Amino acid sequence: MKSTLTLSQLGLAISTTLSLFTTFTQAQDANITLSNTAAGSVFISPPRDLAFALNVPSDSKTDLYFSLMFPEGTSWAAVGLGSDRMAGALILLAYSSESGQNVTLSPRIASGHSEPVFTPEIKVDALDGTGLNNGTFIFNGRCTNCRSWLDGAGKIDVASKSQNMIYATGDTSTLKSDSFDAPLRMHYNYGTFTLDMVHATGPAGVPTIDRSENSTLVATTQGLSKEGKKDVAALMHAIIMVFVSVGLYPFGIFILRLGSWVRWHGINQAFAFVLTIIGSSLGFSISKFYNRSKKVNTAHQVIGILIFIFIFAQFALGFFHHRTFKKTQQTTKMAPIHVWMGRVIIVMGVVNGFLGFPLAQASQYNYVLAGLILFLFPIMMLILITKMFIQKRWNKSKNEPTGYNMEPWNQQNGQAGQGNGVANPQQPLGQNVGIPAMSTYVPYHAQARKADLGPQQNTQEYV
Repeated sequence: MKSTLTLSQLGLAISTTLSLFTTFTQAQDANITLSNTAAGSVFISPPRDLAFALNVPSDSKTDLYFSLMFPEGTSWAAVGLGSDRMAGALILLAYSSESGQNVTLSPRIASGHSEPVFTPEIKVDALDGTGLNNGTFIFNGRCTNCRSWLDGAGKIDVASKSQNMIYATGDTSTLKSDSFDAPLRMHYNYGTFTLDMVHATGPAGVPTIDRSENSTLVATTQGLSKEGKKDVAALMHAIIMVFVSVGLYPFGIFILRLGSWVRWHGINQAFAFVLTIIGSSLGFSISKFYNRSKKVNTAHQVIGILIFIFIFAQFALGFFHHRTFKKTQQTTKMAPIHVWMGRVIIVMGVVNGFLGFPLAQASQYNYVLAGLILFLFPIMMLILITKMFIQKRWNKSKNEPTGYNMEPWNQQNGQAGQGNGVANPQQPLGQNVGIPAMSTYVPYHAQARKADLGPQQNTQEYV
């Protein structure tokens, strides 16, 4: 009996000990991840659209703890470690999850002034407190290998009191994705700062960020700060290509059909041709800045290249057709090809516009493009139809008889006088077609007298 009681008491003691050990371990982990006493250096961007805090655990040679915050209206936020420029920096990029209630953290490495590439070798764990909190996205994380990357080519110096860092935030567009390689638009605000790594070293844990309006930088120094940057090249590419596809090229056909203004048609299309080359060149240039377009394999890019080739063929066909027509005053076999290729180019250009805006992460502008098409194309068609209707009515009224003709000599169908309707080319101007010339009314005796005069005399004979 005593033996049984002793074993029962021993089991209870062991169970209690294990429970206390588990509780102590959980409390210790909680202190590591959520402690308000964790060391940390804090940076807040001038527009207050990004806050970043870093902790360097004194008992680890590999780990880093950090907290990254940005407001709900900002599409993405990022901090680059170890450099004052994008090339070679390890970038911790955060954006909203697909649900809009959590945060996706994508570790990326940049090779220059272009969209950084997701790097799966960098391991980042999400910790408690990550998510959307009162309109602010928060990512609390631990990175297990963020002190060195690219085989040592990139690193941070934990002993530095002024470690170079960069930061950037996106514009107010919407980005929601669970993918680690979600496509980005160009940063809107960006800059540099230095961070005191010594001040950030201490007990491990996620450092605290003061979210009050009066919060200030802690052991960090603001460097370069730029706000309101836009991708001007992409903007100009879109404006130019929409202008020529929806505006200039259709207008060139419109003026040719409206008034047969061949010269103005050529000038308009030549101007559109030059703008197309400029716009296409901008498109080729910006393709290398974004991961989604670097391989030049999207539908928008393929169609754009085809259009770029077609416009050279179209310009050559139009030039040689017009040159031949001026010499022969006859149409050529190039004319129908030129006409139909022009129509195909316009259709392809419009379709490519609808493909381009989603590629640029700006699908909302498809509504603007659709509005321009629905406004401009029907107006031009209505004007041409009205012109055809008026011209048809005019020709019909011109050919209808109107009674007595005040100028019968101008008729060409033998209706004037009694002639056969064919004018005598030797007849004086103003002479009626059906009336003989006055010279035919010479008196008979004058003609006979002229015949009796005999041959013409030579004056030399009388000398």
